[in-house]
Order: sequence, then structure tokens, then C-alpha cells
Amino acid sequence: MDYRVSHLTSEQKTRYYAVCCAAFFALGLLFYRSVLAGAVFCAAAVPLEKLYASYVSEKRREKLLTGFKDALYSISGAVAAGRQMPYAIEAAAASAEETSGPDSDIYSELKRITEAYTQTHSDIGVRLEDLGERSGLSEIKQFASSYRTCQVCGGDLEEVCRKNAELLLSRMGFAEEIRSLIAQKKLDVVLLAGMPLAVLLFLNLTNYSYVSVLYETLLGRVVMTLCLLLIVSALLWGIKITKIEM
Repeated sequence: MDYRVSHLTSEQKTRYYAVCCAAFFALGLLFYRSVLAGAVFCAAAVPLEKLYASYVSEKRREKLLTGFKDALYSISGAVAAGRQMPYAIEAAAASAEETSGPDSDIYSELKRITEAYTQTHSDIGVRLEDLGERSGLSEIKQFASSYRTCQVCGGDLEEVCRKNAELLLSRMGFAEEIRSLIAQKKLDVVLLAGMPLAVLLFLNLTNYSYVSVLYETLLGRVVMTLCLLLIVSALLWGIKITKIEM
């Protein structure tokens, strides 16, 4: 599994297109009162699939990082108890199965490393470096590099695990605070973009004659199109300025 590559399963694609097409179809009906316009709007779901796949991939990496943080504590404790690294990872895999579940990515990765060592006695450091490369997470790459340094030059593996766990926990705590602030701002953007839609829907349901000119004249269609473009532009701009890389 290359976690840097954005891809969707068949189930995720089905769910995405069902929700996205329903939303775009409703948007076409709201702005143009036309089934044809709603059907045309549904085509926008195709290019947006890549954005959704990127979002899903990012969330998956976040879960992997959280699981790896817990695994570091397990590895550190096992090494402190005198276990060698392969058996420390095996203990971390067992812990990950209990805490994150047998279907979690962190359990699958740790289990794969353990099985590779058991069957072929492959180098643990190489396996960790491979996981760090495939995950695209600097924290895992850093730990793998530190472990390789301990292998080659010697070093206190217990201290390396503990320091990495503390550093990772500190970084994740800071990142969580930033995400909370960003999430609030994103919610504000969505609410502001959704308010014109809510007002338009309310007028359509309660007093259609008040807005009928927007649907029944050419100038009204032009005005509705401009309004829709402005709302979409504001939404995209808001998402862009609240996207912060950490």
C-alpha cells in the first residue's frame, strides 16, 4: 500500500457519486428549476473525484500516524523490558490489534514486518524505511532513520524510541490545535456559502412569485448564473486560504 497515492475503493466511489450527484442535481434544480441543468451539474462530480480521493488519503495517513504514535510507546516499553526490536514490533502489533482493530493500517503494517522477519529474517530497518517511504510521513521516516543509525553505529534504542514518541506526541498536539482552529474557519466558510442557498430555497418554497423573474427571463438566468459562480468562487477561495500544510 502506497499511502501517498490517492485512490478510492469501489464502495467509496459508489458512495461518493451517489451523494455528490444528488447534491449537484438539487443545486441545478434550485438555481434553474431544470432537470437538464441538474443532470449537467452532475458531470462536475467527475473532476472533483480526485479532490475527494486526496481528502480520503490524507485522513488515512492521519490515522496511520496516530497508530504509529501508540506503537512507539509499545516498542519503547518492550525494548526497555529487554526484548529485541523484532519482538518489540510484534508486541506493538498485538497492541495495535486491540486498540485500533485488525483492519487498521498500522496493525497490518506491523504484522507484515513481523511476518517478514519470522519467515525470511529480513532487515527490520529496511522494512521500517520502506514503511516510512510509502507512508510519506516524516515522523516514520525519522524513526526508521534513527533505528538504522543505532544498528550501524550503536546507540540506546530505548532512548531513541522514547524521544521519538515524545517528539511525535508534541508535534501531534500542536497539529491538533491548528486543525481545530482551521476546522472552525472551514465551518464558517461553508455556512457563509450556504446562507444564499438557504435563502433561495426558502423563497422558492414560501413565495415563488417573488423570485419567479429569476427563472423565467433571460436576464434572470444570467443573474442566477453569476450568483452561482460567485458562491462557488467564494467557497473554493475560503477552502484554499484555510488549507495549511503541517
